[in-house]
Amino acid sequence: MRYRTPKFSPGRWALERERFHLDAYQPQPTPDRSSKFADLIPAFLKEVGLEDKVWQQALLNEWPRLVGEQVARRARPGKIQNKILTIFVTNSVWLNELTRYSRPQMLKNLQARFGTDLIRDIRLQPDPDVQKPGR
Repeated sequence: MRYRTPKFSPGRWALERERFHLDAYQPQPTPDRSSKFADLIPAFLKEVGLEDKVWQQALLNEWPRLVGEQVARRARPGKIQNKILTIFVTNSVWLNELTRYSRPQMLKNLQARFGTDLIRDIRLQPDPDVQKPGR
């Protein structure tokens, strides 16, 4: 009979045998339901409803790297609905510039980081929180 490589350390198994008065020839158990803690976190976050908050915070933290510092000063991520991320832009000049020239690259960077299953498309629109001059 061939022994498998132990999953637990031999010293720990010896301690367990002594503590629970197990037969010295009883083979070491193999863990069948063990998981890494890091593998459990996504399922837990989804169960408690925090999965969206976690990726949104990651988006905010990585925003300047994903779109560039100059764009990050003039645009911010907004809500996501039906896998379409709304990006709020501070003024119409930048809105036009980003729509015409930067939109495909921004979408590509966001999808590379978060996946197409999370962000299918982006929508650029004026920022409702920015005060217009003269008001």
